[in-house]
Amino acid sequence: MTAKDSTHISAIVVATSLNATMSNKEFSPIEHVAREYHEYPGAQYALPTDDAERKRLWLQHTCIKTLFDNRILLAPVTLAPEDRVLDSGTGPGLWALDLAQSVDSAVNILGIDIASRLFPLSPPKNVAFEVGSVTNLPLDWSDTFTLVHQRLLMLALQTPEWPQALREIYRVLRPGGWVQLAESIAWFEGEYPEKPCMMKLVSLYRCLTKSRNLYIDCASHMPAMLAEAGFVDIQAEERPLLMGQWAGADGVANATTNIGVFRGIKTPVLEAGGYGKVTTEAEYDALVEGLEREWEEIPGTKKEFVTFWARKPEN
Repeated sequence: MTAKDSTHISAIVVATSLNATMSNKEFSPIEHVAREYHEYPGAQYALPTDDAERKRLWLQHTCIKTLFDNRILLAPVTLAPEDRVLDSGTGPGLWALDLAQSVDSAVNILGIDIASRLFPLSPPKNVAFEVGSVTNLPLDWSDTFTLVHQRLLMLALQTPEWPQALREIYRVLRPGGWVQLAESIAWFEGEYPEKPCMMKLVSLYRCLTKSRNLYIDCASHMPAMLAEAGFVDIQAEERPLLMGQWAGADGVANATTNIGVFRGIKTPVLEAGGYGKVTTEAEYDALVEGLEREWEEIPGTKKEFVTFWARKPEN
């Protein structure tokens, strides 16, 4: 990591923060049927925590697992008995529970999230779940974990929180331990001009994340941020999630989980007044229905998904 690289990352953080502040125009909230969301103080997570979201996360886990040939662990780490694994932003604990089935039962797996609403009720004895935040992990966890896993917090962490989270992960890993992170490449406004409903929803998505200062473009800068945090042997594997019937059964499943994201952000978008782009709940719902038709009728929609892994040096 050079001084130039470090300055570049800092500039990204400052610029994104300023843009979020400057674009946070006030609109009147739009009446709608709301869903359940995190009540953690200061949390900016934009997706719900209800049963419908639990089902969507299960399908999402299956889609990502299928995308990477049923591999949930890409980091080159061999877990031995008594090793400890941390699953950050665990949600319903799907990755942690899946890992528990493929490693020695003496490997200790801990999942953390800022709220417990989605935690599984009866995990295996070597899997536990606690309320906690990756931006402020317990001090006595330093040099503890052999592996830390984190996935899809692009709608959870604000721009300044990403370097902080990566430093915390670095601290709690034992020397020689590995981190594995996965994020998708967010769509840009105007990326699919032949799909007008998609373009408008992507615009709303970006308005929401900008207003909350969420770093949805974190995947593009992840290697540099990992290096700045001190990690070495940084690697990545990128694969496309194809959306729609044209991509077969996997494409249908991928479309379902990503349409669920747009359904999930409806409440925060409408509570923010629709950013001047929609004026009623019915208008928003019609956009999502239009998006479903676009993905069914017009082939080609995809989203790049990237898994990163990196090592904490031995010294």
